[in-house]
Amino acid sequence: MHRRATYLASAAALALILAGCGDNDDGKEAGDCSPAESEITVTAFDKLRFDADSYQASAGCVGVTYTNDGSVAHTLLVKGQSGFKLSIGDSDEGAIDLDPGTYTLYCDVPGHEAAGMEAGLTVE
Repeated sequence: MHRRATYLASAAALALILAGCGDNDDGKEAGDCSPAESEITVTAFDKLRFDADSYQASAGCVGVTYTNDGSVAHTLLVKGQSGFKLSIGDSDEGAIDLDPGTYTLYCDVPGHEAAGMEAGLTVE
């Protein structure tokens, strides 16, 4: 009986952990779409800035190419959208399924976002 209770508790804990992984607010996998319906390229600089203050994309699967024009490592995330993160030394790419709206791109390396490493993303 003890073994069954332990098994059930373990299975319930695993289900809770998996339920919280990788979903954005509408239940779609943020980083799980293809083919890309639109694409953006974001370049990061050592001065802790992106190459633009804002970007535009069409709603649906957005392909993202992230490049580094320097030597400092950076990341790229979309606020409020879990399951999508690009990391660069040189370059990285991925895709994210986005509904129409306004989003914020940012770098989560400690101190980078606070120094101004964020940009808007308008999805129409």
